Amino acid sequence: MTDEQDEGTDGLLSDKPSEVPGTAAWEAPSGAPSDASRGSRGKGRPPRMPSGPQVQLGFLLMVVIGISLLFLAMIGNFILTLILAGIFAGMARPTHLWLEDKLGQKPRMAAMFTVFALLLLILIPLAGFLALVLSQAVDVSDQAGPWISEQLSRSPELFAWLQALPLVGPMVPEQSELVGRASELVTRAGSFVINNLGAATTGTVAVFLQLFVMLYAIYYFLIDGKAILGRILYYTPLKEEDEEKLVEQFVSVTRATIKGSILVGLIQGGLAGSAFFLLGLPGAAFWSTVMAVLSIIPVLGSGIVWAPASVILVLTGRAGAGLFLAIWGLVVVGLVDNVLRPRFVGRDTKMHDLLVLLSTFGGLAMFGVVGFMIGPVVGALFLTAWKLYGTAFQGMLPSAPDWAEEVVEEA
Repeated sequence: MTDEQDEGTDGLLSDKPSEVPGTAAWEAPSGAPSDASRGSRGKGRPPRMPSGPQVQLGFLLMVVIGISLLFLAMIGNFILTLILAGIFAGMARPTHLWLEDKLGQKPRMAAMFTVFALLLLILIPLAGFLALVLSQAVDVSDQAGPWISEQLSRSPELFAWLQALPLVGPMVPEQSELVGRASELVTRAGSFVINNLGAATTGTVAVFLQLFVMLYAIYYFLIDGKAILGRILYYTPLKEEDEEKLVEQFVSVTRATIKGSILVGLIQGGLAGSAFFLLGLPGAAFWSTVMAVLSIIPVLGSGIVWAPASVILVLTGRAGAGLFLAIWGLVVVGLVDNVLRPRFVGRDTKMHDLLVLLSTFGGLAMFGVVGFMIGPVVGALFLTAWKLYGTAFQGMLPSAPDWAEEVVEEA
């Protein structure tokens, strides 16, 4: 901080009265009775308001907090958009740096090309796919019960044979009960997708405004991202090394979570949905989206959808199609989870599967469809904050027992 800044700060925090032009006329004339001589009569000017350094700092802090809350309330409709812009900008940063190097260190032009690439290669196809999912969700929600009832009615002999088995029979519900349960489950899934996607796509002007703000924010995040982050960290009371740890751990955990959960989920959902499409099952895009979300559940994952679908195909007389779907789900879709996920996610930066599950479903419940991306990021920030807390207060916290450390290492 410069000497001029020190003088300005000392003037702000000083408790000495300062000369204010034009206030001489307000001074009491010579010979006038002093405040002390007035005694308890209470006459004369009121007592001066305390203006010590603590009072001034407190008032300044109240002003900053009040204006900040007002600003956040004003841009409240764009906060999720800005968070998504930050996520997309972080994912596109390697591409931006590569383009900047190829264009001769022109960051603005590189950012413009990066934003256009995101718009053409990701956002526009994603919008079209979501529109298709919304349309299929409506159809599946309306036609689930009749379709399941029709399929099961084609093979009553097989259904009766299953009910006659000694051990399996008691666990097989009646045909009407099975149709009711399956229809209710499918209807709920369809209603969830309809409500969230419908809320995100209604209002053409609002959608285009949010898209414009997101692209605009991505552009400037790519150019001035470091400066913005540095300015935010400047106002935090953390040490510089703690700030670096916070940023590094948050970036690494977020990147690993996005690659390990979202990318793997999209691949699994796409592969399983393609099998639904090849077999002629209705609502392939809808079920692909559902399986992409369910892929974060350990062990079961997308099998919650394709396994019952394969059983229904066998029960309806399409044994070959059901067997193909089961093998495809076990081998191809399962291979993605067992091979790609460990490659995308390093062991040191991986969030626990339970935390990924809770943060993703919690994000969907709180933020809607965009919570599929925002939820894991919030979970990564939660994990990073507690790691930083443990490092900062390591000397004050009791050490964990040996058996707990062994369990953590084996996990």
